[in-house]
Amino acid sequence: MILFVKMDKVGASLLRWLTMLIWFFLMAKLTAASREVFQNENGKFLGVRLHKNHHQMVMDNGLVQVTLSSPGGDITGIQYNGIHNVLETKNREGNRGYWDVVWNVPGNHIAYDRLKGTDFNVIMEDEDQVELSFKKTWNFTNGNSSAPLNVDKRYIMRRGSSGVYLYAILERLEGWPDMDMDQIRIVFKLQNDKFHFMAISDDRQRIMPTPRDRLDAQRLAYPEAVLLTNPANTLLRGEVDDKYQYSCENKDNRVHGWISENPPVGFWMITPSDEFRAGGPLKQDLTSHVGPTTLSMFTSTHYSGKDLNTKYRNGKPWKKVLGPVFVYLNSISSLEDPTTLWEDAKDQMSIEVNSWPYDFPQSEDFPSSNRRGNVSGQLLVGDKYISDSPMWASYAYVGLAAPGGVGSWQREAKGYQFWVQADEEGHFLIENIRAGHYNLYAWVPGIVGDCRYDVIIYIQPGSDVKLGVLVYEPPRNGPTLWEIGIPDRTAAEFFVPDTYPTLVNKLFINQSTHRFRQYGLWERYSDLYPKHDLTYTIGISNYHQDWFFAQVPRKMGNHTYQATTWQIKFEIENVTPSTGNYTLQLALASASASELQVRFNDRRANRPHFTTRLIGRDNAIARHGIYGLYWFYSINVPSHLLRNGNNTVYLTQSRSKSPFGGIMYDYIRLEGPPDTGLISLQ
Repeated sequence: MILFVKMDKVGASLLRWLTMLIWFFLMAKLTAASREVFQNENGKFLGVRLHKNHHQMVMDNGLVQVTLSSPGGDITGIQYNGIHNVLETKNREGNRGYWDVVWNVPGNHIAYDRLKGTDFNVIMEDEDQVELSFKKTWNFTNGNSSAPLNVDKRYIMRRGSSGVYLYAILERLEGWPDMDMDQIRIVFKLQNDKFHFMAISDDRQRIMPTPRDRLDAQRLAYPEAVLLTNPANTLLRGEVDDKYQYSCENKDNRVHGWISENPPVGFWMITPSDEFRAGGPLKQDLTSHVGPTTLSMFTSTHYSGKDLNTKYRNGKPWKKVLGPVFVYLNSISSLEDPTTLWEDAKDQMSIEVNSWPYDFPQSEDFPSSNRRGNVSGQLLVGDKYISDSPMWASYAYVGLAAPGGVGSWQREAKGYQFWVQADEEGHFLIENIRAGHYNLYAWVPGIVGDCRYDVIIYIQPGSDVKLGVLVYEPPRNGPTLWEIGIPDRTAAEFFVPDTYPTLVNKLFINQSTHRFRQYGLWERYSDLYPKHDLTYTIGISNYHQDWFFAQVPRKMGNHTYQATTWQIKFEIENVTPSTGNYTLQLALASASASELQVRFNDRRANRPHFTTRLIGRDNAIARHGIYGLYWFYSINVPSHLLRNGNNTVYLTQSRSKSPFGGIMYDYIRLEGPPDTGLISLQ
């Protein structure tokens, strides 16, 4: 039954007040995790509205309200689920949600540019979608006051969408001055009195310390690491906090963020594609960390150093679209478990991934699916010393990246990359590839080296390139005599020690897959080998237990360090000059300010039989990575360097200026002369 009541102005005002109260109540109870959305009386999602004034723009779809500075284009406020602003209001407005780059003129000091816009435009505005543009145009009169880039930052809000999409078009015109651009990112700084629980993955979630806890903490040897001595949450006392402990590989970095308990709200960064990130699927980078801070990293020198190519030279033009990424907010009732917000965020991440490439961004520089192409084929491995016929390249990583040398994709930052993992039989299908010229690259778990298909692949809109069967012939000169490790581009299979009891991060205790993320592991080598270096005997030693994960300098005291020499002892029968040369296949998972020298049976030889010379700036040892950039060497070993019976390979890491320098091995294999029929020693 419907009851009609005639009311005076006071009654009408009271009704409006009650209606507004009910609306706020419903909004507070809105549960993203249960997929409920606030709708109007017709059952449709509320439309998107744009409010404008001289200094700010406000996008509002009834679920989320996002405020942006104008014309700068910083996100200064995000209102959601009764929280007036989930961003840190104690920070100045330009230090809450922003883009920035780290850059420099070659030879000059590093500089930061917040990419603030100087012009504002409404690209699209209706009830279904609002897209805003904040531009900055560079010219020679700017000099070195800002990065020589044209910038177009875009923000999109859609009907019924619990968040905001962000992307940017960065451009350099022909003839512009040289520059290096080491880092491009988006930063969000959340309210530190609300967001205390951080989630990176299913097995990396925890209550985090506060910024104040870090200020009061004891500084450790590596700048970003501190020992929590007097945290507000006493359960964290005695733990190490370091933002690099929460790094993640590009291929796995799809969603991460923070949870507030009161009210129970989640703030998540969702990245549906890697195509615009630098360095390929294995590139590692920061995610979320104490702040509470959430990042979207597009390129950086983390875990690569300057070897990751970010140089812009000789006035060549360049343009790249970064994103879109999605800032997603969700909520539940106060009676539910806040960690269910993580499960919902993963569900939303799957929706975004399956919707890629989006069809709603308005920039012509972001092509929808019908303006892209596909590449398919099957990859096999041809190694006659393993199999008479080619083998399936099971679960190989196969990708398209800018044309270059073998393995160049891991040092490539300017273009787009498109990667998939093949199936058990080596079949692969790479979809939604931007138009352009590419090489096809691959690497196969369990097989040493890098694969490159030499033919340039030209992708046109709508093209469907079928490559057929490709055979990768990995580096191989003769039969395997012995091998150490697994060729998987990491040092994860080697011995990773426990850290010091006074330097733990409790999150990684009893986590075998993450034990390398503990702080200070480089110093454990000096404890385990105080006077004599590691010696590994083929046929007796076990690399899981006897091969330390990183070859680092020995600590000598007084802040001095000593170069280290590891030995591999093995036996060979019937070595004669007529048998031909041997080969040492050497794959490194990481190198930082290191030089690896290799000698055979003569530790004191003035000149090593092989040297890498000075290589690497990936800093993976100090930043808790089990790998950095991949280095591969195929070393010719003349038979006169070996002898019948006992032999020793000496591996010297000759640089010892820093405790954080060193190398990580991926895989070592000694091969006999070709077609000798020698029997493996393992």
